[in-house]
Amino acid sequence: TMNIRFLTALLLAPLAALQAADGHGIERPEAPLREVVPGLRIEAQAYPDQTATEWQFRLRAPTAGESPLYENLKSADFEVAFPSGEPVTLHWSKGSHSDPGDFEPKTETLTTGKTFSLESFGGRSSDGVMPYFNLSSEGGGLIVAIGWTGDWKASFTLESDGKVRVVAGLKRTRFRLAPGEEVRLPSIVAMNYRGDQMAGQNQFRRLMLKQFTPQNHPPMTLMPVQAGVHGIFPFNGTTEEKLVKLAHDIAALKLPLDCYHLDGGWNEGGFPKGQGNPQADPARFPNGLAPVGAAVRQTGMRFLAWFEPERAMRGTWLHREHPDWLLRPTGTPEGLRYQERDGFHLLDLGNPQARKWAIESISEEIRRSDLSFYRQDFNLYPAYFWHTDEKPDEIGLREIRHINGLYTFLDELARRHPSLILDNCAAGGRRLDFEMMRRCIVLWRSDSTWGAKTFPQNVQAMTHGLSYWLPLHGLGAAATDDLALRSGMGACGGFSINYRDPKAVLALRKYLDRYLKIRPIFTGDYYPLTAHSLDKKDWIAWQFHRADLNETLVQAFRRPEATSETLTVKLQGLIAQQRYEVENFDGGKEVLTGAELMQGYTITLREKPGSAVLLIKAVK
Repeated sequence: TMNIRFLTALLLAPLAALQAADGHGIERPEAPLREVVPGLRIEAQAYPDQTATEWQFRLRAPTAGESPLYENLKSADFEVAFPSGEPVTLHWSKGSHSDPGDFEPKTETLTTGKTFSLESFGGRSSDGVMPYFNLSSEGGGLIVAIGWTGDWKASFTLESDGKVRVVAGLKRTRFRLAPGEEVRLPSIVAMNYRGDQMAGQNQFRRLMLKQFTPQNHPPMTLMPVQAGVHGIFPFNGTTEEKLVKLAHDIAALKLPLDCYHLDGGWNEGGFPKGQGNPQADPARFPNGLAPVGAAVRQTGMRFLAWFEPERAMRGTWLHREHPDWLLRPTGTPEGLRYQERDGFHLLDLGNPQARKWAIESISEEIRRSDLSFYRQDFNLYPAYFWHTDEKPDEIGLREIRHINGLYTFLDELARRHPSLILDNCAAGGRRLDFEMMRRCIVLWRSDSTWGAKTFPQNVQAMTHGLSYWLPLHGLGAAATDDLALRSGMGACGGFSINYRDPKAVLALRKYLDRYLKIRPIFTGDYYPLTAHSLDKKDWIAWQFHRADLNETLVQAFRRPEATSETLTVKLQGLIAQQRYEVENFDGGKEVLTGAELMQGYTITLREKPGSAVLLIKAVK
């Protein structure tokens, strides 16, 4: 019999109920699980300013004898009491799937006795569904988040007495561990709040910004304003000479850009067939990326370079030299069969030798190329690789070891390079769980961007939807008209334009002069001012509000088939008696009280499609 090391939040910190204005209490659970398996250690961290608790789970096998068989492991199995008789609504969001509707907010009113279930798709945590959930009712609610960068599942059941049972954790588990082996399991955050749904969403945004964002730089330094090279050069068309010259050419323009962004295709074989060849193409980069990094540093910009260490294609160096480090896929559905046909392989970060090689080789490239930003992409569905040739008593174990290895890999890069900023791409926004967000920023939230047929409705809708959960994201633009630039506004921006076109540079300069002044407002509270929509017949609008700065930002878009020239919005979070100056980026200022703005402010756009940006500042 093994000792059970069980440390609950109750032992670490009292978890008081948060009483709603009408007297209803929504309590966080004192412990995440009803039953604890032998060998499971649970550590709790309280975040009292945001009335939240995080639980971390570690499972250790006995040092001697056979490991127990661990089946159907959970990280959450608890009940939370809501006011009896009041409806309970689950607010959740679609994840990223390179779809115009990525991050669309969804609601489900729970029905007594019925279970509503959600899960990730294909092995990446925010593929298909975001791992964040808001249970709201009269007077308050509870937000639950899953911290796991692989596959997860969650269910919500409304019991007859008004309690909601929450169950969450790994999608598939039936395994034994090696003697003395310890692994991490999915972590859980629970945060209770008072007020309506958006009160909870904004409290959670503040929690994410303060506790689950890299801490080695302030937010506006973490999130760059990037000069992207691929507005001029295709992925596989870059060379040392071209990139060095372009860096100096961009610097000579004296635009307020702080980052030089090189995406994929620089490695031998190019993108995508060269993934698994870790070195730079010797024909195009005879000295590696180091001369490019040195040139970028001379300009005063920071250097961002793209990597995809977890994928290896057939015939590449990794495939030839270390096939024992690689996993192959089987059983992929027809739409994903290309992974088998095209020779995709997964570098198994659960393999200590493979992980050590990845750490050493990439760390050396970071040092040699003087990188400020390391972008990690991940363009495959790992579940079909993890599942291949699984033994009956190892189901889920390969995934667990890989995700544990991923955290070790990223944490070691951060330890060796304390000022380095890690950027998490994953085919555009498919690894946005809070464990990844505490380690990485996200500069590329979806692969459905300005090249999609639905542009710009798609990227407008993504800002509307993703802002419910994450305070730091954005896009930028590949064109310099007002509609493109304003549709991609956010806490960061990458501009993949032709920097040798004087008209494009002039337009970008005008935009950046204003954008940089309002950029910090995106870290504030968020309020959708219209419903989420991709429809060309609709308007879409939202508001960001920094109470500490007494500043508000409103963005509104009239879609190309919207018949009405006006949209009336009711602003939120303002002080009723305070006077505010409303500045329209297209010209004109007026002063109104907070009460007037919250009662209804009418935006007029005579052209369609059209856009409006309003900066609202308190005045004496």
